[in-house]
Amino acid sequence: MASESSAFCPGHVTAFFEPVEHGDPFRKGSRGAGLCITLGVTSRVKARLGRQQRIRVFLNRQEAEAPTTEIAVRRLIGGAAFEVVVQSDVQLPIAQGFGMSAAGALSAALAANDAMDLGLSHTRVVAIAHAAEVEAKTGLGDVVPASQGGMDVRLEPGAPPNAVVRRIPVEAEVLLAVVGPAMHTKAVLADPAKVHAIAAAGRKCVAEFAKAPSLEDLFRLGRQFAFESGLAAGKVREAIEAAAPYGQCSMAMLGNSVFAVGKVEELDAIFKGLGAQRYRCRVDPKGARLLTTRA
Repeated sequence: MASESSAFCPGHVTAFFEPVEHGDPFRKGSRGAGLCITLGVTSRVKARLGRQQRIRVFLNRQEAEAPTTEIAVRRLIGGAAFEVVVQSDVQLPIAQGFGMSAAGALSAALAANDAMDLGLSHTRVVAIAHAAEVEAKTGLGDVVPASQGGMDVRLEPGAPPNAVVRRIPVEAEVLLAVVGPAMHTKAVLADPAKVHAIAAAGRKCVAEFAKAPSLEDLFRLGRQFAFESGLAAGKVREAIEAAAPYGQCSMAMLGNSVFAVGKVEELDAIFKGLGAQRYRCRVDPKGARLLTTRA
């Protein structure tokens, strides 16, 4: 007999970050800051005991390779012979800095833990999803803040209990805009010169932001980081500069995309003129959660 469960994880946009290396995936990650957003990933997991372990993942109804989700589920169930099917509804483009890999892994892990009645704590499931993202090289710091909601400042890297993440409640309508092709985190972080520039710029921004976190400073320091690190170029830079009269805008890390707050209609018109895909959402206040209720 198969059991089912569903969970939702919000997307997460990082404004600036400092990569932190470690041999242990539960300690590796990043310091940084960002926002959780109401667009994310809903995963429905169906599981049953079988003769051998098998995990299939479907993204928006198409079977696909989703290494972060697959690693998270395998870490969750160990060597148990479960047959697992994960159906994930992904609301935003992948590899554009919106935390979809993290959201897919965490939503699937939460649902799988519930469907299979594994009894792991929420904190432990979050830690497993973080380690999976590090192992898959799809990100360094979206999972933990996405589990909490709101605006975050990540003071210490890694997964719980190693991570130190401060949650700051904020309310805002957020406009996302994709202005270029996918940007794969693995490729960017494989370049030592880029990593050095990112770390130097990110370290300064985190230290300043942590003193008195605010939504205004998240964007101000995000723009500073995007330019100083050399990550913002072409249409990303053009979008940030064009948005200045109508609100605050910064690059979503790591993607050829931006996120903005302010006069949304005017900002939307500007991004449309740049040929961008646009998405409207709000800051998600709750973080990742089960959707299934037990009688």
